[in-house]
Amino acid sequence: MHKLYKGLLALILTATISLSLSAQQSFFGFAGANMKRTTTGKQEIFPQRYAGFTLDIVGLKSFLWSLPAEKTLNKSRSNAPVLQLPMPDGKLARFKVWESSIMEPGLAAKFPEMRQFLGQGIEDPFASVRFDFNPYTGFHAQILSVATGRVFIDPYAKGDLSLYMSYYTKDYTGGGGFTCEVTDINPLPANPAVVTANCLGTTMRTYRLALACTGEYAVAVCSPSAPTIPLTAAAMLTSMNRVNGVYETEVSLRMILVASNDNLIYLNGGSDPYTNNNGGTMLGENQANIDGVIGTANYDIGHVFSTGGGGVAVLRSPCNSGSKAQGVTGRGLPIGDPFDIDYVAHEMGHQWGGNHSMAGCGSSPNSTKYEVGSGTTIQAYAGICGGENIQPNSDPYFHPISFDEISNYITTGGGTGCGTTAATLNTLPIINPLPNNGLTIPIATPFTLEGSATDADGDALTYCWEQWDIGGANFYTWNAGATAAPGNTVPLFKSRVPKTTGSRTFPDIAVINAGYPANPAATMGGLKGETLSPVARSMNFRLTVRDNRAGGGGVVSSGGGGCQSSTGFTVNVSGTEPFLLTAPNGGGTSPGGATETITWNIAGTNLSPFNVSNVKISLSLDGGLTYPNVLAASTANDGSETVLMPCVNSSTARVKVEALGNIFYDVSNNNFTIQTSFDFNSPATVISGCPVPASLTTTLGTLNPCSLGGTISLSATGNPPGTTVSFGTNPVAPGSSSTVTLNNTAALAPGNYTITITGTLAGSPVRTRNIVFTISNTVTPSLYYTTSGTNCLRWRKCQFQCSSRGCFRLSMAA
Repeated sequence: MHKLYKGLLALILTATISLSLSAQQSFFGFAGANMKRTTTGKQEIFPQRYAGFTLDIVGLKSFLWSLPAEKTLNKSRSNAPVLQLPMPDGKLARFKVWESSIMEPGLAAKFPEMRQFLGQGIEDPFASVRFDFNPYTGFHAQILSVATGRVFIDPYAKGDLSLYMSYYTKDYTGGGGFTCEVTDINPLPANPAVVTANCLGTTMRTYRLALACTGEYAVAVCSPSAPTIPLTAAAMLTSMNRVNGVYETEVSLRMILVASNDNLIYLNGGSDPYTNNNGGTMLGENQANIDGVIGTANYDIGHVFSTGGGGVAVLRSPCNSGSKAQGVTGRGLPIGDPFDIDYVAHEMGHQWGGNHSMAGCGSSPNSTKYEVGSGTTIQAYAGICGGENIQPNSDPYFHPISFDEISNYITTGGGTGCGTTAATLNTLPIINPLPNNGLTIPIATPFTLEGSATDADGDALTYCWEQWDIGGANFYTWNAGATAAPGNTVPLFKSRVPKTTGSRTFPDIAVINAGYPANPAATMGGLKGETLSPVARSMNFRLTVRDNRAGGGGVVSSGGGGCQSSTGFTVNVSGTEPFLLTAPNGGGTSPGGATETITWNIAGTNLSPFNVSNVKISLSLDGGLTYPNVLAASTANDGSETVLMPCVNSSTARVKVEALGNIFYDVSNNNFTIQTSFDFNSPATVISGCPVPASLTTTLGTLNPCSLGGTISLSATGNPPGTTVSFGTNPVAPGSSSTVTLNNTAALAPGNYTITITGTLAGSPVRTRNIVFTISNTVTPSLYYTTSGTNCLRWRKCQFQCSSRGCFRLSMAA
């Protein structure tokens, strides 16, 4: 009985713990706009928009300290507890969460009050989260998601751990004033064996990071409090937790702080071993200091934080004795997204082998100038490239050239000489063969690329199409490709954040709908950075697919140099004029429920090398964002088609004409209006009798496909002088008919008379229909018989002919 009691008790406790862990937990409450009035702390981060929340600190800590360790999770992570996190829209989002320390056990033992965590979105499976908690700076989180956008959660004010703001990083543009230098003292072999990327995600590579800081950095992150080692360490861990969130999902790489890292935290700029404002000098200083304090055998990569306003790093330095600590990042305010992602992740990217990737400024080598202007990805110069800025901050992912360089270094290069590896239990996505390779499109014409992939784990896949062309030996303006020279070689399209579908339109639909602005503002995800080629050329592309798995994301690519396919993907540009939609092209009103004529300039696309025999015509009702309404599934590519418009009312309509069997298309330049309407039938030509009567009458029917009410007022124009037009019923109900009579016709000269009938119905477009009345010729003919030289007798056949046509009467007598 005693054993049975103990067994039941154990079962109950196990079930209770299991239910406790699986139940969703929420410790954040919406605070609205009251935070400014309730806090006494100093605000340091000023997003343009955010949502405010309160936090139950005691409850959250109790929950977090009970979370399972990463290594105890099953592959599906079904045993991970659920935590609700605050989002910028004021709502809470659910995540499976677990502990994932970025400290060696020795350092974690020194700071047991500081812990780091990892999680995967539930409603949003594309989302991964890295967050940390400590009693000094509170709770910090970074959510990476292409579905919602990247989110930061930070304390609202320094020193107040009960109030937090959740904001999109695009709404915080506190960057600028940063310079970056790259030193290459570890050159690649003259003929490296690996020339394509390596797929990543099945193995997590963990490296020991020795992270130092200057005294100036400690003062900056601890102010207004006096700098302390725990408070400074908390800030450093928050930054590296966010950096790891990116590196884990992008290249399956993690950096953990070494056991003695607290010995590298300096609190006084006057006595530390660093020249805070000189990054170049600090390279050597950091190498010597970390080797001396930590020991060269006790770390794999070293770096130092400062406030010097710049960064510098040695390429391919981890694992290389004598250079592996040569990385520096400095910024006056060394916190938040600009510091953590734009700068720290960027400088460490150099250390892991990634060169600059932009073509517009800076110090990119000729072999890596793949991004237009400042570029937008981690190894580019977003926000610090002057007039070539494409956007103010970097997006948290690597361009394919950076992915290639880093993946090669850690899988086959010097990065294999240190660190540890462990299986992630993740299965890589598989990209399906890419369709439409090698097609030809007209100049200055938008196009769409398609791709797809599968994932055995059912992970949430995202797709990123990017141009795979470099600009050559010179730096170019962001829109250099829009000119005839050197437009045949430079990149045309910026890298855009991965999408949840495998298609990308070039340029982005927002650029097209805005009318291809010449010099748009540099905003996050904005209009700058995409141009169409006005000259014949070839364009190459890569497709990268990510499975967005937290703690070791699978990343694969296809196209030239891709890890799953090295076959180049090419789009050829040819011809002398673009494929253009000409009507409806914006403005004006089209009838809903009636016919409309669509016209376009085919630009020779029905011939080789385009070979487009048919096109598809679609309608957008949301200003050109989507085109779900098919007006013609397939019609001849001859430049004109009459289609039936749907029964809708819209002021934001656009039409799209797209090639079938090819990838190019065009849309209306601007919105036009659709109003539900009636229509007329098409009456046959009315031909007068013989003799011409005093009036001619026909029936004109109205069509009412949209079930409209009211009445249609009829009027006529174009009738010849001396005549009048009358209607049997006027006004007439939609769907009914009326007679139309042309009066006083007997005196009309022979010929065709076109009368225009106009119908007006309140709330509908005016409709017209032409009716043709034909008055026959009344000339008296000459009648003769054709039996030459004989009389026409009753026993003889006779043939008669008229010398003219018209109305006449023939009388015959025996």
